[in-house]
Amino acid sequence: MVKSLCIVVPVFNDWASALILLDHLNEVAKTLGIEIYVNLVDDGSTELFDETTLPKIQSFTHLMGAEIVHLALNVGHQRAIAIGLCVAVEEHNLDAILVMDGDGEDPPEAIGTLLQATAGRPDFCIVAQRRKRTEKLTFKLSYIVYKSVFRLVTGKEINFGNFSLTSRGYARRLVLVSDLWNNLAAGVLRSRLPVQRVPVDRGHRYAGSSKMNFVSLVIHGLSGISVYAETIFVRLLLLTVIVAVLTVLMIAVVISLRLFFPEHATPGWATTVSFSMVIILAQICFTAFSSILMLLNSRVQRLILPVKAFHDYVGIRRLLVGRRPNPKAV
Repeated sequence: MVKSLCIVVPVFNDWASALILLDHLNEVAKTLGIEIYVNLVDDGSTELFDETTLPKIQSFTHLMGAEIVHLALNVGHQRAIAIGLCVAVEEHNLDAILVMDGDGEDPPEAIGTLLQATAGRPDFCIVAQRRKRTEKLTFKLSYIVYKSVFRLVTGKEINFGNFSLTSRGYARRLVLVSDLWNNLAAGVLRSRLPVQRVPVDRGHRYAGSSKMNFVSLVIHGLSGISVYAETIFVRLLLLTVIVAVLTVLMIAVVISLRLFFPEHATPGWATTVSFSMVIILAQICFTAFSSILMLLNSRVQRLILPVKAFHDYVGIRRLLVGRRPNPKAV
């Protein structure tokens, strides 16, 4: 049974939404009856935290503690989450860790639903599967394209995001996965943790507009796909073999037509077609060979583990209300 929970929330300049989220988490903590600590991971924000909001935050008596973990520089949404997980795993003696966005689109009211799915298990990885989305049509279509491309090139189904609940035991395994730097959801899949999906409707933003633009969405999608570089390589190699076989067959057909049916041939067409196919085959083979070299080179490089590297990014930690959980026993 979960008795203490740390909530990791990445924040970049969206302090208005973060304050509203803390208010809602305070109300949720009153109904859940468990110890809840909140880590706001400040991803190198350029806008300062509003000091005038401190009296209101200090009135959140149902939260056992809330603090801001200031990062030394902007590392991006996904890496901020990875660092927040590492902070919770290494320095907090907790039963579980929950990751959620701070803009309201991950509804705090759904935390109870995720906790119920743990069903008394000592270890678990519960993810929120989107059931109803509230974004614009263009974002929805882009997300569908992303999921389709992800399934096509990796053979895996990804239908969840950052909103997830993980036992501390599983979280300690997750922060040892180097792919966590790139994408939380893809890192969870790569870790091969047993994942349970729980349908959750997406909420509405508390304030302001989303920082996720088209470029950010593309980078986010490619970061998730890059986690499966080895799988993509194998599929690329298979495609190269298929194209090579088809090219050889087509060249054979062209030569056969030229030799046995010359009356249907335009002068020089066989040479032009054959040469074009050879060029295409050479380009595909060169791409595959380059991919082999890059993949093999990456395998001999030392992996950067989040749990070993996160200390370099953590700056000041500021306690807003309550206390920190007891540090783990060494």
